[in-house]
Amino acid sequence: MPPKSSSGRGGRGQRGRGGKAAQQPRATAGANSTEMDEIEVLANKLWLGDKGVNWSDESVADIMRTHIVGKQYARSSLQTLERLQYFELYLWTNYLSTDDALVSDAHVMSILLMANEKYQQGVITSMWVAMEGEAFGRLFDRVVRMTRIILSTGTDIGFVDALSARSVVVQFLIACFGSLETENVRTACMALTSLALWEHIDDTRVLVEAEFERMPQLRKFAKHLKKKPSANGDLLPALLRDFIAMLFAGDSRSECLAYCTKFIELLVDLESQLATRRYVNLLLVDYQILDLCQVSEWYRNDLLVAKRFRDMVAMLRGRVYFQINDVSGLPMTEAEAKDRHYRRVAELQIMAFRVFPKELEALALSSVASLGDSAVLTEHLEALDDSGLRRLAGLVGIRTRSLLPLTALGIAQEEGVYGREFVLDAFVERYRVRPTVADQVREISPYPSESLLFSEIITETDQFSKQQSSDTISYPVLPVPKLNLQFLTLHDYLARCFELYRLECAYDIRENIEDAVRRLQPNDMGGFDGWARMAMPMHSFNVVDVQKPRVGERAPSKVRADICIDLANYAESVIMEWDSEVRPRDVLILFGGQNPRFVRGCEVECRLDINGKPVDEFGSGRPSGTLRNLRVLFDTHQYQVDLASDKDVYGSLNVVMRRRPQENNFKAVLETVRDLMTSSVDLLPEWLTSTFLGYGDPKALVRGSERVYFGDTFVSADHVRETFADEYPDIVFDEVFGKPCVIEFPSLDAGGSLRVTSEPAVDFGTIESIRRKENTVKFTSTQVAAIRAASQPGLTLVVGPPGTGKTDVAVQIISNLYHAHPRQTILLLTHSNQALNQLFEKIIALDIEPRHLLRLGHGEEDLDAEERYSKAGRVESYLERRRELLALVQKLAEALDIPGDFGYTCDNARLFFIAHVRMRWEPYYRRISEMDVENVVAEFPFTRFFDIPIFASTNDRAAAIRVAEGCYRYIESIFDELGDIQPFELLRNNSERSNYLLTNQARIVAMTCTHAALKRSELIKLGFRYDTVVMEEAAQVLDIETFIPLTLQSRRGRELKRLVMIGDHNQLPPVVKNSGLRSYANMEQSLFTRMVRLGVPYIELNRQARARPEIASLYRWRYRGLADLKPHVMTGEFGSKNPGFLSTFQFVNLAGEESEPSRYFYQNLDEAEFVVALYQYMRLLGYPAERIAILTTYNGQRALIRDVLDRRCKWLPYFGQPQVATVDQYQGQQSDYVILSLVRTRNVGHIRDLRRLTVALSRARLGLYVVGCRRVFETCFELQVAVQRLLANGDQLSLCPDERFGEQADARKAVVVEGVEDMGRLVYKMIEEHLEADGQAA
Repeated sequence: MPPKSSSGRGGRGQRGRGGKAAQQPRATAGANSTEMDEIEVLANKLWLGDKGVNWSDESVADIMRTHIVGKQYARSSLQTLERLQYFELYLWTNYLSTDDALVSDAHVMSILLMANEKYQQGVITSMWVAMEGEAFGRLFDRVVRMTRIILSTGTDIGFVDALSARSVVVQFLIACFGSLETENVRTACMALTSLALWEHIDDTRVLVEAEFERMPQLRKFAKHLKKKPSANGDLLPALLRDFIAMLFAGDSRSECLAYCTKFIELLVDLESQLATRRYVNLLLVDYQILDLCQVSEWYRNDLLVAKRFRDMVAMLRGRVYFQINDVSGLPMTEAEAKDRHYRRVAELQIMAFRVFPKELEALALSSVASLGDSAVLTEHLEALDDSGLRRLAGLVGIRTRSLLPLTALGIAQEEGVYGREFVLDAFVERYRVRPTVADQVREISPYPSESLLFSEIITETDQFSKQQSSDTISYPVLPVPKLNLQFLTLHDYLARCFELYRLECAYDIRENIEDAVRRLQPNDMGGFDGWARMAMPMHSFNVVDVQKPRVGERAPSKVRADICIDLANYAESVIMEWDSEVRPRDVLILFGGQNPRFVRGCEVECRLDINGKPVDEFGSGRPSGTLRNLRVLFDTHQYQVDLASDKDVYGSLNVVMRRRPQENNFKAVLETVRDLMTSSVDLLPEWLTSTFLGYGDPKALVRGSERVYFGDTFVSADHVRETFADEYPDIVFDEVFGKPCVIEFPSLDAGGSLRVTSEPAVDFGTIESIRRKENTVKFTSTQVAAIRAASQPGLTLVVGPPGTGKTDVAVQIISNLYHAHPRQTILLLTHSNQALNQLFEKIIALDIEPRHLLRLGHGEEDLDAEERYSKAGRVESYLERRRELLALVQKLAEALDIPGDFGYTCDNARLFFIAHVRMRWEPYYRRISEMDVENVVAEFPFTRFFDIPIFASTNDRAAAIRVAEGCYRYIESIFDELGDIQPFELLRNNSERSNYLLTNQARIVAMTCTHAALKRSELIKLGFRYDTVVMEEAAQVLDIETFIPLTLQSRRGRELKRLVMIGDHNQLPPVVKNSGLRSYANMEQSLFTRMVRLGVPYIELNRQARARPEIASLYRWRYRGLADLKPHVMTGEFGSKNPGFLSTFQFVNLAGEESEPSRYFYQNLDEAEFVVALYQYMRLLGYPAERIAILTTYNGQRALIRDVLDRRCKWLPYFGQPQVATVDQYQGQQSDYVILSLVRTRNVGHIRDLRRLTVALSRARLGLYVVGCRRVFETCFELQVAVQRLLANGDQLSLCPDERFGEQADARKAVVVEGVEDMGRLVYKMIEEHLEADGQAA
């Protein structure tokens, strides 16, 4: 009998992270939930109710006083207001309809608070859409005016205190400057950073005049601006002066420091984009912001918030003095940067000698390099008295008069002039030698150490989203670089990516270490009471080899150590994993103790046998015994630092931890990025560089051609007409339509006919083995447009919504390029091995020579193909093919009655071809035009070679000649192929053969982006070359992981000609685990998404063939013009109903409660029970288990659903098991029927990200059933369109339990399921009937 209830009331609890069942109490209404309820009541009264919007300015003021300021700016209150569409339905709607003079300050501040909340949640794009036209400019001007009032009076505004108002405005400006791709935002913001800023620079204008001398055209622009001054150009100088005042106001509140830190973030953002940096940088230098920050009290404070302030100041310093020409935007090489520094120092020496020849004679005669030393420069300047020092400072453009009276802190003298010490520090800051970015990263170890893993920055980024309530609002700041639209130079781009990738890897490794320590259970005696699969105590550990440093270096050239582990007490499966997954070049993490004081990384060099001798191949045979000995390499720079310290680092290490192979590539990626940063050659082709950095005209990357090779893209002449009829009414075919197809496009401006021709295919006569494989997919016009665009040089972006055939498009692009450019190489990239194999399997089925295909990296063994396409597999295939072809050569020799062993080597075959084959063909072919048909057939010299009659008819002379020519081409192709194979015969080493295959034979090379990063240095050394990069899943790849594959070849000789990126930025982005790096630093932004944001033209496929039209309607609004591929989605399964369900899709409103057993481990027991019961119902109707997927939005719910499935289904094998996954895991896959659990009941959660919503709704082909809390999801602005469409069939599940899968009922009888208990009773009854029927059948 089945369990008594399927409703979950039988004591089954939620499962925690460790997999154990733990009963969780129902959530009680605490303070936060009470506040949420109050706001929801207010929202229903004012803007969500049936009576429409009940506008009242007093209501806005009351919400501000009571629910925002009164609740100490609680994040929960702001989130609730934002989720309930306070901005969209109430604030903004009434702002648009109200005269600006009548709009209250509280109204404007409320808008800014909602905008900032949207920015923090990553959904501000929807707000920019709502603020189209002049409305945003009007709001921005109002914000500027309000800011001036706040700065000048220091009074509260809109019930918000002055300090909080400053924070709100600065955060709003950060959001605006982070969205410059939006035209109205860009127009308003750029006025704040224009050339008008230089009007506020020191009266001596030394710095300004120097810039005018370098760029004379700027003087003309400045004169023009004086005639038409910018209305808002004075805001940034005013904010800077206010910031300086805040630094030295003596306000000890941490909120004051938090504001100053947030303001530094704004300055860093402005300095990080050339468009905003161009004129801001000189203002910051003149205002001496860095010098003033450094002498402030906060800079010397020991508080954690003060450390964050110092870190942000350090970031700003790096931005201000970055190696770039601020005005022209041209990057500087290391040599140019040093030259600029030397010129500045030389100008100082000349000025010093001219004005103070006696006092500063030593300075004027000193070497330029020595003056970069702070102590040396200070010593020389001490020769001047105070007035002389100030005079020299004024001559070189160093401000000596303070912007504000700062005498209270001793920084300035009574008359408003900076003191001597401060001016000396300003000289030192201006003329010090600065290390380049490349110099800094050279010293950074690719392995994370304890100083990084357990640093505050990792903790802060992990807890970024947590905002504490206080009387003054403050927004979180992280001292990490951001990835936005623009980068100053490629070095800037690489430096930011290096730092973020390093932090993300450190965060992941720290979680691994914490998990290992928790499982190992270290005791006070130095031993361990538990065990872990991924980490184990070391049996022994010794540093065995420290080699002498290389010439000119201090660190050892190599540091080796031996590690021994004992696997005696571990299960066989664990031993197998350690033997198979720990290989040479893998990274191991070593740490010690309960609270690891030291953590070091190392790389496996080799395995050692029982005698301590290295084993050449790590995977050659299973080791005997339980001891495993590994020789590892340490980072030499880190080892040198450790030796210099007085800490016993290596003596305290007693645990070795391995990581999953797919997670353990960080060292190779970081080293690759570091190598790229120190490279002196241009990394990208010139046509791509400017747009890659975010500048230039993105449309210039798309370059067209009048003549396009389409190959077998079109299945017929009618297909050509259907494709181009709308754009080109006049289509002319040359004779009969044939393949390969070539189309000549007329200029749209000039008009003309579209000319369709065909290139003659290589004719091999009647030889069946060479029959050409042709495409059978009838591509849509948009797919053809994508194929056409990808055939051209330049950048092509193809957006592929779910089910639109982007893989087929990618395959056809590769096929066309392969045939159109026989001497070019294509590099094929994807994010995952699964996607790469799917793509590669389709390529294998095309008319492409297998010998030209190569699949690199892990995952090749999972390829569903008869042949092996790895390096080793291809070499074996070449050698096997060699034997086959040489046998044919010998057969040909025998057919010609020529004695001898001509099939012994490729060279013998080549000589045989020259001496015998060609010598027989050429005389025959010279006379063939004079022969009649009988002689053409009779005198053909190679008839006996073929096993079949080759001349089917002797009546057609022209046909006979074509057959003779085709047969000779076939013979000639044998020797041509042997010519390609000959190097494999000469090269005796498999490694050399593999490398030759990669660099000379393979024309389509496939690998994952991760493998590209791992092998870049090897590929560069081998001289690997490619002309085209085709990247699938481009929107799922980190920006830096997309960039690295573009640099796998040296640009000397050949360079990249075209880049084709295929993806969907409307689906999930790359995975970034750290929440702060994901949302604050925008690390999840892919290069594909960035190019779309920059305005690079893209082609969006617009016909979906995956889902029923009604299911596709749930997400088609996310795309422009996405329609259905008819009649495909109207026939077969798509044309019939889902048996047992009244609707093909349904939203099921369930009144359950979410819980959180551990952090971010969200669960909902009611939903878990319901979706499992629904799965049981479908199985009882006859639905196959493999066609059903249960998806959810959280790992905690996935674990809980699996628990419930085990309890409810395992007792009866008939039920089987469906696919259970999170939405994120299931991207790229599909199922016929999907049951989706949304989990959350208190707030929307991360399904609010429309990209995740799109994935969730687009996985189903035939049926989609969504279980969630209607109240929560219906009120979310971003989800409204999809939820309203889901609710078209009501919010209760309507079932037809009398129907069976595979049958179609004429009259349908439906019952409504009202909740989880009702569903449980229905399933219980059906199970009893099923068991009874089985019993009777038995």
